[in-house]
Amino acid sequence: MTTSAEEHKSPFVGGDVPDEAYRQISEVLREQQNFILDGYKDLCIKRRIAARIRAVGESCAEGYVEKLAASEKEQRQLLTALSIHVSHFFRNPSTFRMLEKKVLPELLRRAVQQKSKLRIWSVGCANGEEPYSLALLCKKMKIEAEQMSIIATDLSPEALQRAKRGCYEANRLRELSEEQLESFFTVRQQQYCLHEEIRRLVRFFRHDILSDQPFYRADLILCRNVLIYFSREQQQRILQILAAALPEGGYLVLGRAETLVSSCRELFRCIDPAERVYQRLKKEEQLLPTSLVQQLQNF
Repeated sequence: MTTSAEEHKSPFVGGDVPDEAYRQISEVLREQQNFILDGYKDLCIKRRIAARIRAVGESCAEGYVEKLAASEKEQRQLLTALSIHVSHFFRNPSTFRMLEKKVLPELLRRAVQQKSKLRIWSVGCANGEEPYSLALLCKKMKIEAEQMSIIATDLSPEALQRAKRGCYEANRLRELSEEQLESFFTVRQQQYCLHEEIRRLVRFFRHDILSDQPFYRADLILCRNVLIYFSREQQQRILQILAAALPEGGYLVLGRAETLVSSCRELFRCIDPAERVYQRLKKEEQLLPTSLVQQLQNF
């Protein structure tokens, strides 16, 4: 039996995405989904594109470009594939203990003094585990719903839809106690679904952190395991955007594998190096891009 040449092809790997196909894929995502690939680390992105090409059964990048351009559904599927959505509730528990013991009590006292809400922003929220963990923590600390506002953003519409549903496999909940599971979840079709009283504490929005404006004025921002997928230049831009969204004394939490780029160290001081917790220094407009300063005048 004759075997086709296709069967002898090497496995499709990240480096096999030709530059021209990568450019065309970038153009489709920019024009059709308002998503800009510039600034992401090419090798990481190409590997995920290659995995998606294999998943849909295409044998070459050029054929996939045609499929992508013709299908809005596939464009959304690719965006989901490009996003990192592996998480679980209370990931890195010691970080949440730090928030519970120091950061949130301080910010809540400040909010009460200023007669304002405690505002929290979860960046790159994926399927919602992180912002819902924050909601459960605030519930544990007896912070009332009217005292706080939790915003969660991600670039993937599919991930946001899953987050809004609030249903998870048991392995996503391994850091939760039996009491929490019984008090705040209902089991449906082998999934644990959050009660509405917790889900309504979080509002979800689609947002690309690389857009040149802060999305939300927040007292506490969690942006964990997001920066590692960007170039150093774009890390600087993202950190400037987050700094612009924080007041003096506001807090930023990064992932364990992330640190401030040197050019942004004048914007923050490190509070806890192990937990990657930073506090916004006195706002100095000259340290931020002019475009951000102008946008913040009416923010």
